Amino acid sequence: MAPKSPLAAMLLIHLAVSVVCLGTAENDITSRKPHIVQIIKSMKPRHFTSHHDWYASMLDTISQSDEKLLLYTYGIVLHGFSAILSKVEAEAMERLEGCLAVIPCSLEKIDTTRSPDFLGLASSSGLWSEYSTYGEDVIVGMIDTGVWPESKSFNDQGLGPPQSRWKGECESGWMFDSSDCNNKIIGARYFFKAYQQFQNITLNETSPRDTNGHGTHTSSIAAGAAVPDSNYLGVANGIATGMAPQARLAIYKTCWAEGCYDADTVAAMEQAISDGVDIISISISSRDVPFYLSPRAIATYGAIKNGVFVSASAGNTGPSSSTLSNTEPWIITVGAASVDRDYPASLVLGNGQVFTGSSMYSAAFQFLAPLVYESTNEHSRRCLAGSLDPRAVMGKIVLCDGMRQVSEVARAGGVGMIVANEKLRGADQQVTDRYNLPSIHVSYTAGEEIKAYIDSTGNNATAALNITATTVVGNQITAPIVAAFSSRGKSEGYPHILKPDLIAPGMLILGAVGSGYQLLSGTSMACPHVSGIAELLKSIHPTWTPAAIKSALLTSSYTLDNAGQPIRDSYTMEAANPFAMGAGHVDPLAAVNPGLVYDIELQDYIDFLCNLNYTRQQIATLTHDYDSCTKSTSTLEAGDLNYPSFSVLFHSNGAAVQTKRRRV
Repeated sequence: MAPKSPLAAMLLIHLAVSVVCLGTAENDITSRKPHIVQIIKSMKPRHFTSHHDWYASMLDTISQSDEKLLLYTYGIVLHGFSAILSKVEAEAMERLEGCLAVIPCSLEKIDTTRSPDFLGLASSSGLWSEYSTYGEDVIVGMIDTGVWPESKSFNDQGLGPPQSRWKGECESGWMFDSSDCNNKIIGARYFFKAYQQFQNITLNETSPRDTNGHGTHTSSIAAGAAVPDSNYLGVANGIATGMAPQARLAIYKTCWAEGCYDADTVAAMEQAISDGVDIISISISSRDVPFYLSPRAIATYGAIKNGVFVSASAGNTGPSSSTLSNTEPWIITVGAASVDRDYPASLVLGNGQVFTGSSMYSAAFQFLAPLVYESTNEHSRRCLAGSLDPRAVMGKIVLCDGMRQVSEVARAGGVGMIVANEKLRGADQQVTDRYNLPSIHVSYTAGEEIKAYIDSTGNNATAALNITATTVVGNQITAPIVAAFSSRGKSEGYPHILKPDLIAPGMLILGAVGSGYQLLSGTSMACPHVSGIAELLKSIHPTWTPAAIKSALLTSSYTLDNAGQPIRDSYTMEAANPFAMGAGHVDPLAAVNPGLVYDIELQDYIDFLCNLNYTRQQIATLTHDYDSCTKSTSTLEAGDLNYPSFSVLFHSNGAAVQTKRRRV
């Protein structure tokens, strides 16, 4: 909402933005939902001693309810507050003097023994050895599901107290107290007010304690300490270590059983910046909406404005195009790829066809048995609980679509299992369970060929399983390969910016979960790899801006796999395009000395927004001020942002040649 008078417009210096988190509010007050309200900071009436008092007065003006409506106040990533409002109350708030915007809150979802070696960190000529840096005294804020502090990955051996600039706290709560922090986990907080209100529940387990495992896993990838003999039930054994093993972790729990709400996430980012973090790592999805309607985009801009680098996951909704999360040009958006590690097994059909796959079965095993695919219905094809007929399955190897159906195959008397990827998963590695009967995991294409064989031979179909029970690493495993699940560009709203920015290890990554370790896949795992590498760069180049760190990471990335061929896409097994892998795969050592650096100033982002034809009010919701476009803006396009990669739009009736500008 624009200022109510010309005089007010002249006096505007600071703004506070109110964004209503994207839920639906009914007209009656019984259906209140969390909203974020952005306020024009400079319009605070003089008789209020604080902005908090002003916000409380605004809420009293639009509601006569005795219910406590105010959730959080913000003053760093945006100016304003979050509150529980009905649709009518939200509309009334927008009409108040000093209110800039009201945005409803949305529910967001959360989307390593080998990866340090694969990334070249641990070699004799790697970044750790070359620069003798492990991220000392750099602080990464993990916005996620919390942490399991007892994990060995969070021991603080060899670490002294954090620097005096650290202002954070270790909050006590359910199964968590201040003694659970140390010189590795130097702070832990939790945010649940919006989640509790939106879900209309009372949370009993309020604390930084991680009951999901996701946040513990991502934290250990970014900055976990070195832990020898780490493995998942004997698989992927080695030294588990984070990318920056001597960096500090600050934990901000915003995600609960059903997800994470905007208002809580924004509050966590606000607190993280106030506490003194250098990096924010956020493996949580977001919606591809105009930036001025996105609480996440507004908050991340506030982080960059305060010199904090933000790394975010691209999302796990690939391989379809334009499925990206976290598309802001001021953050780095990370897709997922494989590493050079596999658990080989093979399958030989009765007609002599041979297929290679993966298996985590605990013992070497080789046997021949009849083969069956129960194609009666969707449930039996996927081997869901109760779907298999023992009369058809007993004593046979069973082909299943998808994964994790071993208990049903065993119940029905199957002696082995073939798990075939669904079409959208292509050739992705997805072996994450230690099956208690011999099994092999194969690609979608292999699964289709096996089905064709069964169709042609009927009851005479046979298969021989050969399981080696070994882990193979190195150049004999082609890597990296872009994960089929990794979300793709282009961004529908912002095709001028190439997203994702790059790819990083995100398939079957070993990380801490509870007191042990698990292999998990997702862009959630790729994101903290880049967060940790950014910590290393920050420790080597403490004066680098967030844009400079991002530029170094992108311009130094590579596009060929370890066989010297173009990096492939797991979905098609053909060369991956830039909308799948961005600038390429992250290369930590090369990023230290990238050569040219494409830095971006805040005014560049403002001009970018101007070239998107945003109004002054819409720009103000992001920048917290009525900033002006530069005079040269009229001759530029959104694609002329000083970005370290290019995405050029050619229209059928437009120019065949375009010129783009960059500054170094």
